[in-house]
Amino acid sequence: MKTLQDPKQLDSAIENLEELQSKFSKNKPLIFLDFDGTLAPIVENHEDAGMDDETRKIVKKLSQKYAIAVVSGRGLSDVREKVGLTDIYYAGSHGFEIAGPNNFEKDNEEAEKMLPVFNEIEEILQQKLKVIEGVRFERKKFTLAIHYRQVAEEKISEFHEIIENEVENYPKLHKGDGKKVVEIKPNIDWHKGKAVNFLRKELSEEENPFSIYLGDDTTDEDAFREMENGIGILVGEHADDSYADYRVENIEEVKEFLKELL
Repeated sequence: MKTLQDPKQLDSAIENLEELQSKFSKNKPLIFLDFDGTLAPIVENHEDAGMDDETRKIVKKLSQKYAIAVVSGRGLSDVREKVGLTDIYYAGSHGFEIAGPNNFEKDNEEAEKMLPVFNEIEEILQQKLKVIEGVRFERKKFTLAIHYRQVAEEKISEFHEIIENEVENYPKLHKGDGKKVVEIKPNIDWHKGKAVNFLRKELSEEENPFSIYLGDDTTDEDAFREMENGIGILVGEHADDSYADYRVENIEEVKEFLKELL
C-alpha cells in the first residue's frame, strides 16, 4: 500500500534512471501524463498555456512505442486541442470525460445528470465574485474551475469564503483545491485515479499493467495512490505530502525523463 511522504524527501527520478530503466526493461509501461505543470508550464492565464514543439515531438515519438494517456483537469476538448495528437487517449475534467483513437468516448453518466446544477452555480458565483478583481472562470463540461492567480493576497480569504458558502447549498457538488485554482466537481467517487484505472483496462489486456504517472498537483495524488504496480513521479512539489515514488524538479526534467523512455 502506498504511503505519504514529504515531497522534498522523494528520490530524484533523474538521479535514479539506471534503477528505473531496469524496471522498464522488464515491464513495458503504460504512460499517464498530466498537462499543466507537467507537459506545459503554469502560466498567469490558463488559456495561454501550451506545450513547446520539443515536448510535443517527444510525446508523439513515445506514442509510437507506448500506450499514452494525458490526464488533465482541463476540459476534454481543451486539452486535446492543446496537445494536438490524435493517436493517444485523453481524460479531461479530472477523468469525467474520456476519449481516444477510433472515436472512443466515455462520459461519466452520474456527472451528466448534474449539468443543470453546474449551470446554476456558475451563474451565481459569476455574480458574487464580481466584487473581487482577477478572478477567472473556466467552465468545463463536468467541472467548474475558478482561477485566482491574479487575485490580490488580501482578497484570497474572501474569495474562498464566497465559494465555500455557496457550495454548501449544493450537496451534489464538491469543492477541491489546486495550484491557485478552486475546482467545483460532482460529489461522486470519481477522480484522476479512477480514470487511470479505467484507462489501464482499455490500454492493456493484462490484469494489472505496469504504469508510470507524472503530475505536479494535489489532484494527481489520487492517481499516484493507484500506482501499486507502477511508479508515480511528482513534478516539482506542492503543499501536501505525496503518494509519489520519485520526483523531478521541473518540466525540463520531465522531458529528460521521457527521452530516456525512448
